[in-house]
Amino acid sequence: MELLERDGYLENLQQLYRRVSSGEGHTAFMMGEAGIGKTALINAFLKQINDKSNVYVGACDSLFTPTPLGPLYDIARNLSHDFWELLRTETDRANIFTSLIQELDEASLPVVLVFEDVHWADEATLDLIKFLARRIVRLKCLFLLSFREDEVGLHHPLRLVMGELPHQSVTRLHIEPLSEAVVHRLSEKAGYAGKEVYRLTRGNPFYVNEILASYSHGIPENIKDSVLSVFNRLDPAVKALWELIAVIPNRIENWLLKKVAPDDTQILETCFQKGILKADDHYIFFKHELFRIIIEESLSPPRRIWLNKQLLDILLAHRDPHIELARLVHHAKSARENDTVAKLALEAAPKAASLGAHTEAAEFYTTAITYASHLTPEEMARLHEAHAYECYLTNQILEAINSQKKALDLWRERQDKLKEGNALRFLSRLWWFQGNRKQSETFALEAIAVLENGFPTRERALAYSNLAQLKMLSDNVEQALHWGGKAIELAHKLEDQEILCHALNNVGTVCLTRPALHQKGGTDLHQSLSIAIAQGYQEHIARAYTNLGSCYVLTKQYDKGLTALEDGIAYCEERDLDSWTYYMLSWKARLYLEQGLWDKAASIAGDLLRNPRHPSIVRIGALVVLGKLLLRKGKDGALDLLKEATTLASSTLEVQRIVPVATALLEYRWIHGITDEFNEIIELAGQLLQQQDNPWYISEFNYWKHKSTGKPAVKEEIVDPYKSELQGDWKKAAKLWQELGCPYELAMALSDGNEEGQKQALTILDELEASGTSERLKQKMRLSGIKSIPRGLRQSTRENPAHLTTRQIDVLHLLQEGLQNQEIADRLFISLKTVDHHISAILSKLAVNSRMKAVAEASRLGILK
Repeated sequence: MELLERDGYLENLQQLYRRVSSGEGHTAFMMGEAGIGKTALINAFLKQINDKSNVYVGACDSLFTPTPLGPLYDIARNLSHDFWELLRTETDRANIFTSLIQELDEASLPVVLVFEDVHWADEATLDLIKFLARRIVRLKCLFLLSFREDEVGLHHPLRLVMGELPHQSVTRLHIEPLSEAVVHRLSEKAGYAGKEVYRLTRGNPFYVNEILASYSHGIPENIKDSVLSVFNRLDPAVKALWELIAVIPNRIENWLLKKVAPDDTQILETCFQKGILKADDHYIFFKHELFRIIIEESLSPPRRIWLNKQLLDILLAHRDPHIELARLVHHAKSARENDTVAKLALEAAPKAASLGAHTEAAEFYTTAITYASHLTPEEMARLHEAHAYECYLTNQILEAINSQKKALDLWRERQDKLKEGNALRFLSRLWWFQGNRKQSETFALEAIAVLENGFPTRERALAYSNLAQLKMLSDNVEQALHWGGKAIELAHKLEDQEILCHALNNVGTVCLTRPALHQKGGTDLHQSLSIAIAQGYQEHIARAYTNLGSCYVLTKQYDKGLTALEDGIAYCEERDLDSWTYYMLSWKARLYLEQGLWDKAASIAGDLLRNPRHPSIVRIGALVVLGKLLLRKGKDGALDLLKEATTLASSTLEVQRIVPVATALLEYRWIHGITDEFNEIIELAGQLLQQQDNPWYISEFNYWKHKSTGKPAVKEEIVDPYKSELQGDWKKAAKLWQELGCPYELAMALSDGNEEGQKQALTILDELEASGTSERLKQKMRLSGIKSIPRGLRQSTRENPAHLTTRQIDVLHLLQEGLQNQEIADRLFISLKTVDHHISAILSKLAVNSRMKAVAEASRLGILK
């Protein structure tokens, strides 16, 4: 069927290709239901640019467990020999991904890279898509990816990957069905009732084509009957060939078909001539995947088993390196060869894990557990532990706990104390991730009790460090130092750098937020980072950057915090350590909130909350940041966000999760004049703070509790600037907040001052567009008898399209004159840090990334002349 109503899509692709040819790479997702014509559209586009570019096409398969990096194997043979060898032998996927980018970068012509059917993509392929799409702008490459939109729901991994890509370099093309008018026209030409054809097909090109083709008599009740009516009238030899090809997901290799059906050359030619089968240099396949699926599903169980057994025997005998283990597992399962399934799954799982395809590794281990009948108890225990670890990495915590429990039982049956203790330690870690702190500590202590045998074992050192980490996370400095010290001592005896690195991180983190231990904390954390970098411990590097950044933000050392977070995020993004990246981003959002860069804070928090699969530690931080912003700006939705944060935080029993939520709700009570709401979470925060001595959480909580209730602070560990505010020295507090670069907190301090101070507070809140807080302050001023109260957002701010404040427009004028930041600070009599904040806000509001572009955009909008 000719390509109809697709000119617009082809023109879009041509425009993207022209951008790529000029040096700016781009990613395009082509989405639509099965049969909508994604492949036909791609082929038509490739035909248009075939002699102008290097084209590489790969596809994902619908195996029981997808093949790690399947599309990459498809295209590898068309790249350099070195890359093919690297792909076959390299286990570090970062090297594979980097080498692919180098291959694409060295191409003499623009590259069009196509991955089809990525709704079936394995985890490693999804990581590759993310890795390449994030860097695509550096390459002369158009990255086309097709998928069935109806198979990619809200929580599908591909949907989450798409949400994390830079929107500037990504295009989404929704391929629409044919219009009713076109279906009517095509139907009339073929002698069919157009209205009925459209009712059956809803304009799906494949369905329309099959119904209008001469494969069946009349209009079938459904497409399945249409395809099967053709199939059932075929010559038995042709049917047998179709059945054979149908049990192989997606396509069959030429060499394999010659081995399994050496006498079918003439039959193949007939199928090619009729257009039923297609071929390229390496594969033979049905012209549409729906043909294959319908035929495969029509096979009787014995016939399907026999065909898969025939293929499996040939594949196992041949063991071509191109045949992935996932494919062998698929055929072994379909052939009911249970022992072979177990053996292959055990081989496939660690290979998938080494490529970073941890979801697939977990599935392979699940398969091995299901089918294994010949393993010893010790082998089964190791298998369950391997499965638990892969489930842990892929956020399948309940499944991990279940497998780890089975491993624990097996180790206990064997009376292997080291293995038993180690299993208990990992169960402790799993229960912490599940949000059950009580269970976590119970297993942690039990692990130590089992391993306290007097011998310096690695398992015991790990158990000590695990408990130190739990105490650090609950902000119990005394216990964290005790268990961390024991882990460090044992790590030195064992000369184990990894345990030393882990334990130093725990101890350093808990010390860094205590003024008396601050220097020790910084030393220990930086030593942990140095060890991790020297030894290549990627997770520990990420953890060190995370804890340095979060501690510096908590203690208001924003410059150090921003450096640590940006270094850590860059490190983790380069290696796709996404869980650490997202957690650091939640702290970066908090940093921007406290520094008055509210647009940046909202952007980061909003992006994080759009991914529902983020763990609670990420969501809590993002919910609090966005909830506070909506609250302060007087917008709807703040309470819903803070209620969700309350639910998530309450089960953690950790100060660092609960106190930020409680203080946000205390601020909510103050702004809305409420005195008796959210008591449960607020009381829980108070109880936890009575049990530990982190001065920063204590200070912020007591400040907002005092502000919302009028009750005096009850803890002595309060630090400045909170201390000065609570003592009534609003001028000193305001000076300290200004030096720290916290404009909202500066406004809060001024709001407790005299009339002049309160008016200054309104000006700052005006610039922050914090109308919710501003109205609360105005109410207070009116009650105190102040007459001349500023009305709010200046007319000049309301009227300019970007809602720039008067001060930001002043800065823009000086940027237009070419002044640098220090010169602007001198001219306007403000601090250098305040200038930085204004420029960041200007760039954000004008949606540009440089000072020159800001001036140009402001001129275009009429803000500047």
